Amino acid sequence: MGLAASQGRMLLLTARKSDLEFRAQQISQKRLVLSQQLESISMDYENACSDRRMYIGVSLANTDDGSGLPVSKQVNLTYASLISGLKTLNSADSGIDASKVNTQGYQSTTAYRLVDAYGAIVVSSIDEIPGTTSKEKTTPKGDDGVYRQGKYDEDGKLSESTANYIVTPQGDDDKKTALQELLESSDVDSKSFEIDSKNGLVKVKKNDGSEVYFNYKTGDKVDSKDKKFKFENPNNETAVFVNDKADIPKSERTAKYEVVEGADGKVSLKEDGVVIARYVIDATLRYGSTDSNGSKDGPNYLQDCLRNGKYLLQKASTDSETNKIKWNSIAWDATSNINDEWYTENDDKAKAKYDRLQKQIQNQDKKLELELDNIETQRSAVTTEIDSVKKVIDDNIEGSFKTFA
Repeated sequence: MGLAASQGRMLLLTARKSDLEFRAQQISQKRLVLSQQLESISMDYENACSDRRMYIGVSLANTDDGSGLPVSKQVNLTYASLISGLKTLNSADSGIDASKVNTQGYQSTTAYRLVDAYGAIVVSSIDEIPGTTSKEKTTPKGDDGVYRQGKYDEDGKLSESTANYIVTPQGDDDKKTALQELLESSDVDSKSFEIDSKNGLVKVKKNDGSEVYFNYKTGDKVDSKDKKFKFENPNNETAVFVNDKADIPKSERTAKYEVVEGADGKVSLKEDGVVIARYVIDATLRYGSTDSNGSKDGPNYLQDCLRNGKYLLQKASTDSETNKIKWNSIAWDATSNINDEWYTENDDKAKAKYDRLQKQIQNQDKKLELELDNIETQRSAVTTEIDSVKKVIDDNIEGSFKTFA
């Protein structure tokens, strides 16, 4: 019976020792986690103290610095402040409809836009892709021989007329048409003439007040007694004669645009079925204060994208020859309007946060260390007791074998 009791005691002590060792392992794991947390807050503190911010020079709407000019200041570089300069450009020139972006009352002194490594224009919403724009086109000639300047819709129909032009019929090298001779003479001063486009006729009023009639398609003089020749049609127009088709001002037409999303996630803008621009839609740009991983506490998202090369900067300039807007790639740190500076405003706050979290972790680690010491003391006692019970069992076994020897 003594041997059985000793064996039971041994089992209880062994279970107790295993439990203490398991608890010690748990505490060691907790201390390891605390160590990792301490390392993490140390990195956060280091990042906070080494944080940089980009600033851009802007003017503030509806402000006056006392000299009649708007107040200028440096603000944090966000997507809204960056493209606020596009407000001064035509949307067709910038490739972005800046009116669809809330620029927070900023007005950048320079027009910028973003592109990716493949040249696709970066926008924060599909609404910023210009849906319609105007494009120059040679003024078309109608069936009646009249060049009608104005605006044409996407189907090529004249939607708004501003002026009419007729190219003066040219005669042979050795003989001019009757109309050409009259127009080149001193008998006519007016440059605008009444025409009957239905019949291809023109009424030229001479300086003496008399009226002469011509067929403006052939340049031949027409007898005023011709019954067909009547300027009674309410659709009669006024036209200007030019000697060369190149002298006719160009018309504008509204192109037919289509926005198509591709398999690569990019969006193509098609004009009359032809791709004229490609876009990348990045909705995160609208929120400004997030990093490239979407963290709300991270550095500015746009600044992060510029630093790591995800997006590139383009600056608008005017071509001296064509007077058109052109876009040139430029390094973000090579423009005088954007400054990259150390951000120190949150250093004291970061230091206070680091000290507080560090003290909390150290206090928890100290408690776990005391608990681990207590467990180690208990484990030593249990180990001693196990050795004692083991000795009793050995003595009982030895005594039993001697009895039967």
